[in-house]
Amino acid sequence: MIKKKKNSYELKYFCSKKKYYQNKIVFLDIFRSIKYIQFLGKSKYTKFMIEIPYVTKHINLDVSADELKQSFSKRVRAKINKASREDIQFNLYDLHTDSSIKEYINYCNDHLRSKKLLYRLSEKYVTSFLGNYIVTYASYGSQKLVMHGYFVDFHSNTVYIHESASQFRTLDETNNEITPDLISRANNFLHYEDMLYFQNLGMKIYDFGGYAIDTTDTSILNINRFKDGFRGKLIEQNHYESYMFYLINCIYHQIKPCVVKMRLRKLRNMFTNSK
Repeated sequence: MIKKKKNSYELKYFCSKKKYYQNKIVFLDIFRSIKYIQFLGKSKYTKFMIEIPYVTKHINLDVSADELKQSFSKRVRAKINKASREDIQFNLYDLHTDSSIKEYINYCNDHLRSKKLLYRLSEKYVTSFLGNYIVTYASYGSQKLVMHGYFVDFHSNTVYIHESASQFRTLDETNNEITPDLISRANNFLHYEDMLYFQNLGMKIYDFGGYAIDTTDTSILNINRFKDGFRGKLIEQNHYESYMFYLINCIYHQIKPCVVKMRLRKLRNMFTNSK
């Protein structure tokens, strides 16, 4: 299981907590504002919480490097091989300085903005997991093409992908070397190299993250197809949230638009007064 540092920032919700990859539910959490992410065990207390279905994809790392690669689709193997010939490099990213953490956060948030998503990654959130958080990246020359952030659970020998970010939606059109196809190959290459790296750390399972069942959303179907290229097995690991968490979550999303409008109005007034 993965634990945060004490008194750490809790993502988004007021006075709420999230517990990741736990094997048991604490009885008192039924009455607190708590969400269990990808609950791994069985508990009689789940009937007192709201169940949120969640399916993920697991890749078995307990095989040789050649067996792992051969298990991928032909297309994925071709992209990995071509990326290797193009001198795309696998790198570990140093998260031990404030500047490096800020660079990683900004890189991920630029990616999220390019996808027009509301969610943003925060420095406090990442630093609260530093003992279990590893970042890798694929580079071409001096440029970072793709970055991956991972939760690493040394107890269960499982690695969970948390962020996968690139800048292919905001490419500099004057740079003919860096293309969407090159970034796509780098992403496939980086996933494979990540798996080999975590194999050497003793990890047995590579958790590829959420997999949408019965969706008609084209963008989500494309993500499913990408993950299917690495094969693996679909696993159900549901989330559970307390009724208090659900209530606070509902209130938060009701007042959030009002808070955003107030902040924008304040910024507009500051800009007007500064003229």
